[in-house]
Amino acid sequence: MDQSSAPPPPRRDSYARQTHRPLVCLAFIAPLLLLFHAGTAYYGSSLLAPRDLGRLLKYFGATAAYLPALLIVAVLLVQHLAKRDPWELAPVVVVGVTVESLLWTVPLVVMNLLADRLVPQAATAENASRLAQEVLVAMGAGIYEEFIFRLALISLALFLFVDLLALPKEAVAVCAVIVSGCLFSLYHFLGGVPEGEIAWKLFVFRTLAGVYLGGLFVTRGLAVAIGTHAFFNRFVVLARALGAG
Repeated sequence: MDQSSAPPPPRRDSYARQTHRPLVCLAFIAPLLLLFHAGTAYYGSSLLAPRDLGRLLKYFGATAAYLPALLIVAVLLVQHLAKRDPWELAPVVVVGVTVESLLWTVPLVVMNLLADRLVPQAATAENASRLAQEVLVAMGAGIYEEFIFRLALISLALFLFVDLLALPKEAVAVCAVIVSGCLFSLYHFLGGVPEGEIAWKLFVFRTLAGVYLGGLFVTRGLAVAIGTHAFFNRFVVLARALGAG
């Protein structure tokens, strides 16, 4: 193909490139992290991902509180320094990530409705604190699960198979996205496996959702993947609450 006819790569300062910047992701998730940990300090949390990250850190002698959150911040800052990105941050980009994440949530919502996963829960007077906890968990899951299954797993696969073994990047990225999606789905069954056909329905939906989020991570960056995941989770929680009402 004639090189002159190929579309030019995005400019370094373009919105499409800036959504991949670690500093943009940090600015986007910092308020969510603070809200999640402040809220769960009061309401408690059943979220597996930060708990398991904390257990992993204990093997290295790190036992201080909120280390999983500090780990995410540290990784993003190290990435920022390694890429030698500028420290300037345009607020409009963070706003753009928020709007874009909302738009990318729509296909997940449609997929969810087709999978018929929105099961109404009984509404009781005691559900107010439980609803607040579930909204917080929905937000925290978007951050921690994307950190583990997208940033950590997919980035590690790209480093091992592309940077070290020089395999084709596109093929490795596709395989990594699919594998991370399957692992993401299986991880949700650690808290218990439903009986009957519902288990397969949940596994297929979560795998497809994981692959979708992995594709967003590769093409649009971690911030958009986190935002989409968090917005979708909150939609499910609120939809169940409204259905119960």
